[in-house]
Amino acid sequence: RNFIALIIWIHQKLKKERGSVVGTATYHSNMVSKDEEKPSMLKLWFLAIRPQTLPASVSPVAVGAALAYADGHRGGLPEALAFFVFALFIQIGTNLHNDYADFVKGADTHERLGQARVTQKGWLSPREVATGATVALAGALLVGLRLILIGGWPMFWVVLTSEFNAVAYTGGPYPLGLIGLGDFSIGYLGLGDLFVLLYFGFVAVCGTYYLCSTPALSVPFHAVWGASIVGVLATAIIVVNNLRDRKTDVKAGKRTMAVRFGATFARIEYTALVGGAFALLAAGEMLGKGPSASLWWIFPWLSLPLAVLRVRDIWRLDGRDLNPLLGGTAKLQLLFCSLFVASVLLAVEKE
Repeated sequence: RNFIALIIWIHQKLKKERGSVVGTATYHSNMVSKDEEKPSMLKLWFLAIRPQTLPASVSPVAVGAALAYADGHRGGLPEALAFFVFALFIQIGTNLHNDYADFVKGADTHERLGQARVTQKGWLSPREVATGATVALAGALLVGLRLILIGGWPMFWVVLTSEFNAVAYTGGPYPLGLIGLGDFSIGYLGLGDLFVLLYFGFVAVCGTYYLCSTPALSVPFHAVWGASIVGVLATAIIVVNNLRDRKTDVKAGKRTMAVRFGATFARIEYTALVGGAFALLAAGEMLGKGPSASLWWIFPWLSLPLAVLRVRDIWRLDGRDLNPLLGGTAKLQLLFCSLFVASVLLAVEKE
């Protein structure tokens, strides 16, 4: 009952604080072409959660669970699934809040080059999208309570910081404005790359391994190594986004790495991140941090030709033409991690 009362209170605060924003949404919706057909409600929410980016939640959980399984922790599937649901809710909540907050902060306007944003288009009001983010993060919190019961204080901090960072990534008047932090934003300060590396790499992979290793609750070095590989590929996704949006971001005061250091830096960063995944893979094998089976070495390298194409694209494309590369980089991460997981599991079968 207390939880339901909290949700009602948040909804009332949102209605009060964001009432003036609805008019802004109406204003911008008038700039959308009259001939542009509004998608169905189901498709609107499907677009809003950005399904092309969701592999970033699947990949780290799969890698962490596979590494734990290879180390003899064979009963961790329920914990891995719970962490996956938690991570998925967090990412959906982050995406929805970003849709809402980038609009009310002026980053998403009619000049936007990226894929359609439901708030910017006027298809959903800021209040509706912010409420959707609240529901997703409430779902993450409910699943997070189970994770805390299993993993104790480390999981408490994972859940707490993940919930906070989901809304702090873009910031905005809701909900951080309710506690006087409306101007704080991880992404607008240029820390988005670091956030993705930490939470979609180290926290997600190591957190999954940690839960799957119950009752030992440990994180060995090779889990951290695997997390670094997943993290650099996840960070490459956000680099594409920031490179594409750098011209509109600078107008909104969004100081991403691409805005701070320019397009060439962003392209070099992307190249280093994608290449770094394969360099870390090679280094780990040479140091003997993975299973000894040859398949461990060979399988992830099968994604190298696709990685070369993605790096070629980042140097050839710009603006709206980068949109396919955003999803393409997420697919690269998913393919690499799928092959990585397959090699780990096959190595276990060979032992």
